[in-house]
Amino acid sequence: MNKTAVHAIIMVLTTILAKVLGFCRELSLAFSYGASNVSDAYVVAFTLPTILFSGLGTAMLTSYISVYTDLQQNRPGEEKPFHDQVITMSFLLSVGFIAVFLALRYPIVRLFALGFEGAQLDLTVNLSSIMIASLVFLGVGYILQGYLQMKGCFFTVGMVSVPLNYDMLGWGVVIGYAGEFLLVLLVALRRQFCYHPDIAFRNHNIRKFLVMVLPIFLGKTINSINIIIDKSIASLLSEGVVSVLNYGNRITGFVTSVFVVSITTALFPQLSRLSAASDTRQLKHTYRSSCGIIGLFVIPISAGMMMFSKEFVQLLFFRGEFTEFDVQRTGEVVFFYSLGLLFYSIKEVTINVYYALQDTKTPTINSLLAIVLNIVINLLLMRTMEHKGLALATALSSFITTVLLIIQLQRKMGHMGYRYLAGTYLKMIIAAGAMTAATLPFYHWFSTKTTSLLVSLLTAIIVAMIVYFIACLLLRVKELGHVVVAIAERFHRRRPA
Repeated sequence: MNKTAVHAIIMVLTTILAKVLGFCRELSLAFSYGASNVSDAYVVAFTLPTILFSGLGTAMLTSYISVYTDLQQNRPGEEKPFHDQVITMSFLLSVGFIAVFLALRYPIVRLFALGFEGAQLDLTVNLSSIMIASLVFLGVGYILQGYLQMKGCFFTVGMVSVPLNYDMLGWGVVIGYAGEFLLVLLVALRRQFCYHPDIAFRNHNIRKFLVMVLPIFLGKTINSINIIIDKSIASLLSEGVVSVLNYGNRITGFVTSVFVVSITTALFPQLSRLSAASDTRQLKHTYRSSCGIIGLFVIPISAGMMMFSKEFVQLLFFRGEFTEFDVQRTGEVVFFYSLGLLFYSIKEVTINVYYALQDTKTPTINSLLAIVLNIVINLLLMRTMEHKGLALATALSSFITTVLLIIQLQRKMGHMGYRYLAGTYLKMIIAAGAMTAATLPFYHWFSTKTTSLLVSLLTAIIVAMIVYFIACLLLRVKELGHVVVAIAERFHRRRPA
């Protein structure tokens, strides 16, 4: 587990850098357009061609790792033809997506922006038609990321989105994805990557790969799909609600990308190897440890984001055309999205266990249920709570489906150690409660001593981290020790002899 923990730490640190640059792009958008019709058009245009295919790309990456690892373990020699066939298929699929989107761009955009009309609809369609060219690089790029993950190159995988954050204009997005592709290709070539076009798709390995892709797509992208649904329904509400949800999701998405996605990315190759080797005992242990480490970070961060939701939004976006009303609405979205962060985190790790076991049916049914629940709760809450109801619906659907998923996993694999995890999470929640009780009064006192919101927040965050760390030590939270040992071992290995 220590090696996996080190890979996770590398992913966390590199993803932080990439996300900080991504925030700079969002700050530029907020400064220039605030929460307006123009920003709404850009958000939908960016979401449609890139985020949707990114979900499919992630599913293909996950299926690729699972099948490739199994072939390496049980049928050596078959992995190279499979590798070539998947890359060829990814490229052809990307070209097909581009052709379909360009032929049906207006109906597709209308489907995901129900309230857009006239000039706003035309702008969204034009931006989407430019950004769709990114798919040429996205499809094969995801398979290359999977190759690098199996080779242990997590630094490159964590840095992969950095080129995307330099320019937010239509063609800038395309150039950014081209930069991502070049980065992973150059590193892969240094790791003995080679490729020969192969269209012999009619074989058992490719059929197995394809059977896994669609279910994994639904399971892996459920949060993105729910956010797209939220934005689509939000387009029926008042002006700027789509942008408010987008800005709020960018803040909470920072947490999920840095801690949840980073840890599950580092974890999945290990889970696949353990599954291929039928090492169920170690697989369960790795699952419990991963859930515990994610909780160690996500629980206090969720508490902090709920405490300072408005302050974070004000610090990040309150300038230019972004008004006080926008700050208030976005802060409310951040608060309600934060309620579901822990459940989303547990669900991501649990889904990876199912995929490592090559069980795609259970997560697929669970994901479809989550989509239905999100739509139903959205419709129930949107009129009374507006944007707050849309964010709360996502959190509630995540909670319900996560509970169902972990119950089903225990029925499938036997004792999973949930009692231990519940006790660990209780300790972390108590520590986060102590952190909140100490930090809020301190923040209100300290903010009267300085006019700088940045200084006030940074000081409060430092106090919160210290209090939480001490509380976890006093409560003997084992996961804190695991993280400290992993970091210490990493630095010890880097010291010269």
